[in-house]
Amino acid sequence: MSGNKWIKPLLLSLFIGTLFAQEITDDISKIYWNSLSSSVKIDVPLADDESLEGGRIQIRSSFDGGKSYQNLGKIEPIDGGDIDDTKEIYIPRDKFVSLEGFSEGGTAQFIAEIWDRAGNSMIGSVSDSILTIDETIPTLTDVSVQSTNQNNGALAILGDTLTLSFSVSEPILTPIIEINGDEFDPIRNNDTWVVYYSFEDADDGEVSFSITFMDFAKNPGKIITKTTDTSAIVFDGTLPELDDIILKSTNPFGNNLSVKGDTAFLTFSSSESIQNLTVLLNNNTATDGSSDGKSFKYYHIFTESDSEGVVSFSIDYRDIAGNAGEQVSETSDNSEIVFDMTPPQAFKVQSVGSTIGKGKKVKKNSGKNELEPSGSFIDFSSTLFIVTISCVGLIMLIMTASYWKLFSKAGQSGWKALIPFFNLFIFTKVIQKPVWWIVFLILIPVGHILGSHQLAKVFGKKILFTVGLIILPFVFLPMLAFGKSEYAE
Repeated sequence: MSGNKWIKPLLLSLFIGTLFAQEITDDISKIYWNSLSSSVKIDVPLADDESLEGGRIQIRSSFDGGKSYQNLGKIEPIDGGDIDDTKEIYIPRDKFVSLEGFSEGGTAQFIAEIWDRAGNSMIGSVSDSILTIDETIPTLTDVSVQSTNQNNGALAILGDTLTLSFSVSEPILTPIIEINGDEFDPIRNNDTWVVYYSFEDADDGEVSFSITFMDFAKNPGKIITKTTDTSAIVFDGTLPELDDIILKSTNPFGNNLSVKGDTAFLTFSSSESIQNLTVLLNNNTATDGSSDGKSFKYYHIFTESDSEGVVSFSIDYRDIAGNAGEQVSETSDNSEIVFDMTPPQAFKVQSVGSTIGKGKKVKKNSGKNELEPSGSFIDFSSTLFIVTISCVGLIMLIMTASYWKLFSKAGQSGWKALIPFFNLFIFTKVIQKPVWWIVFLILIPVGHILGSHQLAKVFGKKILFTVGLIILPFVFLPMLAFGKSEYAE
């Protein structure tokens, strides 16, 4: 067999048996054996020489720069189909890693020895391809996120920018970075990578991200979805809202009226925690009365410098993230206050008369000043009687209506208060006493005192209110019936 015919530089191309393609770094081209590699694939070109059919091939590897070589795998036979073609030889992972000298960061060189059918052999030249051993998994360090939000670096609103940065334990290929489901291109600065994300259209809540990466040897790192310093950004795109906006005055004649010295109270609640409140009442900066984060009370005391008329107000505010809520200038219940400092017009009493006794009037057609009975004056005793009857009737009407309301508050039908004696029976149930208490109730004034005391008690009133019920029942009974007092079961 003529050696000149097939003896050529042995071209070996080493490929990693993985799904990843190789990448050439700056000016050094490397082929890697990584943690995912399952075999070494070696291509051996065979000459167009029929004597090679039935021959054999042995691959050898060196980890000391070519000083010594070890057999790698078993001897492979040469078939007829291999002649004048490239013979692909696969070396399993366990065979390769078990070679003496195999270590992290080491390099492997390869040669092949070929035997023809008769047993003549030839050792080819060393392959130009060098396999670098890198099974170290890359890791990320200093993974953090920051927001440009001026109020809180852990919050973001529309227009803010998120910065995701991280460092690597070794050089890596360009990582794949997703933020809120969208992919972004990172910027590399030595061993640090940075991604900028602008909030334009995002869902409320914590911003999610993932970093998929691998080193030059295609060792994949663990996908990162959390920061190393526990930092996180929460996006808040919801504008705050105010509710239960009520405006009232301390004027004793109506909470919708006010004069100098009265106080206007503006109360409201918010859908979330807010800040930077500016509250104006009648064009004056209102005073903060009380706040608990979501419920607020502001007030203003009227002076002569306030302008008369309907009291205006406005509320400007922002939430913790900086979202500005819509300015509020109307109440939720249409309540309003009218400030009035103008007194009534000046006047003078025109006439004064007396209704005591029967009056006499002077006859103008007589030359003498004669007095005679006059029918234009109402008899005093009749007037007093009518007034007395009217007052008594009004008091009875008020008392009846009050008992009707009290019976209803106590869970009884109000009409039962109208039936004599039966209403005493129902009253014992209202004051939570046995039926035989009717004996006490019909004994005046003992029944009135005991009944008033027990009635105040079941409605949660104290001793001073009991005294009021005893002395002025027509005043305190309506207060108890139509006030906010609740019946205690």
